[in-house]
Amino acid sequence: MSAVLVDDAPAVPGHIAHGLEGEIAEVCGLLNATTARLVELIARVLATGAWMGAGIHSAEQWVAWQCGVSPRRARALVAMANRLPELPSTATAFTAGELSEDQVRVVCRHTQPHNDAEVAELARHATVTQLQRTLRDHRPSPDPEPVDADGQPPPPEPRRLTFGYDDDNSWSLHLTAPTDEGALIERALTDARQDLFAAADDDEARHQITWLDALLLICERSLDGTAHVRPRRDRYLTLLHLRHHPVSDPVAHLHGGPALPDSLRRYLTCDGLLRPVHEVGGVPVNVGRTQRTVPDRTRTVIEDRDRGCRIPGCTRHRFLHIHHITHWEDGGPTDTDNLIALCPRHHRQHHQGVLGITGNADDPHGIAFTDHRGRPLLGAGRPTPPTDPPAEAAQRLHITPGRYTHPTGERLDTRWISFSDPPSR
Repeated sequence: MSAVLVDDAPAVPGHIAHGLEGEIAEVCGLLNATTARLVELIARVLATGAWMGAGIHSAEQWVAWQCGVSPRRARALVAMANRLPELPSTATAFTAGELSEDQVRVVCRHTQPHNDAEVAELARHATVTQLQRTLRDHRPSPDPEPVDADGQPPPPEPRRLTFGYDDDNSWSLHLTAPTDEGALIERALTDARQDLFAAADDDEARHQITWLDALLLICERSLDGTAHVRPRRDRYLTLLHLRHHPVSDPVAHLHGGPALPDSLRRYLTCDGLLRPVHEVGGVPVNVGRTQRTVPDRTRTVIEDRDRGCRIPGCTRHRFLHIHHITHWEDGGPTDTDNLIALCPRHHRQHHQGVLGITGNADDPHGIAFTDHRGRPLLGAGRPTPPTDPPAEAAQRLHITPGRYTHPTGERLDTRWISFSDPPSR
């Protein structure tokens, strides 16, 4: 395999390169202005609560579903929609197409309102990497006020951990934590890495030790330390007494607790651990072996088939329940075509009657989902392709893009950058 170096590439006439760069600048301006319009619409959705509905966890889930974007980008779009009203200069440059989505995302994350105009001007000339480094390191975030203007406590510090498989089949983990908790995690990783260094045979082996190796060591220690403990599901087992009547629906109550509503009874018996109590003449005589409503082998098949909650737009793929489409207590079989993977929230919503599920689960397109009004839930938002050229389509959508000027790419010396202090109170 041979590689072509840039210096060895054939020279492109200057007018052709200039023409291509100009067209790219126009397209980028249109793309930026269009994204700004999308963020503006998302802000209206947030303000009106239009995203709320059965089966929707959050505004971010709704945006990912309707816009056909990844959960990570949906979070970024919602964050920009929440912040841009506080940053009018940045919003104006974004609407004009002068700033890209990634530039605006960084500005929204790190900029205080009183620095809006200064940062917006800097962003016009800085790359995304330069913006990240400059805004992140220039000044620490101020301490939150004990209460806001409405007397409400401030929002909690960002605290999130997500993990799973990416598009390239690699497994990734993303962690956001308060500073003190992050320092604790870093200390644990450092200690584990030092243990690996001490146990290494030579310098070459030490050079190959990574932070991932340290994390794996922590995980192995945790698993080894709990291997002798009972399974977690048994330690937190909730007992449910279920009594069947020949002429009416079953009646269930928690052990030592009250009777349960029908929806909760169906929810708990749909996918749980059953420990039958055999009675003769109303007198318990024997306790049978604990068994799952859905056997483990069948559960494995359903989890591998569905790869996550089947509700349209839901991104949950861990700690799933296996639901009987025709309810178990109504005689629904525990067969794959009658079983579907649901996250706990959607499973509960279905049994509360606000989420309809019908069809054959073995057919990839054989399940029909409806909300509490009976309206169908489609698999994803369906974009309407433009029938006009981009410029005409933008004009019809009231998008007036400006020409995007790319960052200079020159070295940025942050020592010569300063922002104004917040106004005195």
